[in-house]
Amino acid sequence: MPESERSRRHALRSRLTRSGFGTTAAGVWVAPAHATDQARATLRELDMEGYAELFHADHLGFRDLSEAVARWWDLPALQAMHEGFLTEHEPVLTAWRRRSLRGEEGPRRRRAAFADHLRAVDSWRRSPFLDPGLPPELLPDDWAGGRAARVFSDLHTLLRTPALDHVRSTLTP
Repeated sequence: MPESERSRRHALRSRLTRSGFGTTAAGVWVAPAHATDQARATLRELDMEGYAELFHADHLGFRDLSEAVARWWDLPALQAMHEGFLTEHEPVLTAWRRRSLRGEEGPRRRRAAFADHLRAVDSWRRSPFLDPGLPPELLPDDWAGGRAARVFSDLHTLLRTPALDHVRSTLTP
C-alpha cells in the first residue's frame, strides 16, 4: 500500500486489531478461520481489496503453534482483560444467584438488575472483538476467557428480563 495511503493503513490496522486479529509481521495479519468474513467485510468497507490477499492456511512448522500464537497476540493483556471482568462481575453473579433463590421481586430488584446488566454489558462489549477465540489447546492452562464468557452469559440470562422490565416501567405511556 503506498505511503500516500497511510491514514487508510492505520484505519485497517485499528479495525483488524479491534476484530481480534494478531500480527505475524509488518502487514501480515492472522486470525482464526471464523474471522474470514469479518476480514473480507473490513477490506470492502475501507475499499482496500486491491491491496490485500486473503488466505486460509494451516500451520506446518517449525515452532510450536502455541508459541507462535503467544507472539502474534498479546495474551497477557487479554488474560488481564478477562480477569478484570471476572473480578468485577463474578461476585455480582453470585449475589444475583442468591437473590433469585430468595425470589425477590419488585421495582427495586428491576432497577438493580438494570444497573448490573448495563455494567456487565459495558465491561464485556470489547471482549468478543479483542479476543480472537483461539482453540483452548493454543492458550495457557489458566486461560480466563472461557470462564469470563460463562459469567457474562449467566449474568445476561439472569438480568436481561428484569432489566428490560425496568426500562419499560420508566417509559411514559
